[in-house]
Amino acid sequence: EGHGMAVVTYNRGADRIMECALTSAALDLRCALVLGSTTGVIDQDLDTVADIDALSGVSLHSERIAATGEASTQDDTNNRANVDMGDFVFAPSVGVTALGAVVYDETTGADSGRELVWGMTFAVAQPIDGGFTLGIADLLRVATATD
Repeated sequence: EGHGMAVVTYNRGADRIMECALTSAALDLRCALVLGSTTGVIDQDLDTVADIDALSGVSLHSERIAATGEASTQDDTNNRANVDMGDFVFAPSVGVTALGAVVYDETTGADSGRELVWGMTFAVAQPIDGGFTLGIADLLRVATATD
């Protein structure tokens, strides 16, 4: 509770926390493309890849791409830390059409424990016959708090 006190989370603190989180050996982000259907994929209450697997008509492409170049940048102008990483580049897969993507933590190695981090659906279906690059810019923004 405030009780007249001023409280701030410094941008440096938010950035440092995210840098530590991104470089931890316990965090192993991967990306998979969503196939078949996107019904139910954008539900904030989903917890694991197994929850995606359980959605009717939804499947995930067999290729799973590991995240590279994870970094957090301090943003004093907007009072936040911006988390970015390298693009996810998928190999050609003839006859496969991506409807979206999910990013999850691979740490446990089983769908029941692979925790979902981020998901999206594409405005237009993406055939990946010639490969597919999912460009990543500001995957996550962590706002700092003031009171």
